[in-house]
Amino acid sequence: MSKLETDGGTDTDTTTTGTDAEGNTSSGTSLGLESGPNNEAGRDAHNGGVLESIQIVGQEIRRSSANAIAVDLLYVFTIGFFASLAIRGFWPALIAAFPIAVLLTFAWLSSRLFFLTNVLAIVVAIAATRAGLLAL
Repeated sequence: MSKLETDGGTDTDTTTTGTDAEGNTSSGTSLGLESGPNNEAGRDAHNGGVLESIQIVGQEIRRSSANAIAVDLLYVFTIGFFASLAIRGFWPALIAAFPIAVLLTFAWLSSRLFFLTNVLAIVVAIAATRAGLLAL
């Protein structure tokens, strides 16, 4: 018989609180999970930087299927096309305004990183069009 079967049938975790050698207070369950403002995991979660963000983006891309990545690239290309169209005059800007607004709204609701990617695509498309590198 295992220890779980012989402990009287209780499966509740007990909470423990303690202080380590450095004076940090931590609390957790009998499983060894720590929580609280002074634990190491809590401190590291707030200190993440650009490198951690790039690592997370890389993991998300790796987990995505090839079809999802292709759709995202097509989406970014499309918003770049509309941005290039929008700076070519009044009527092209009027035609492109609604699709750009819809695509940016969808990107905002999807994730902030996807929204920033689309804004970057708009900036690059406008710069390339102004420089004469992007023909319609």
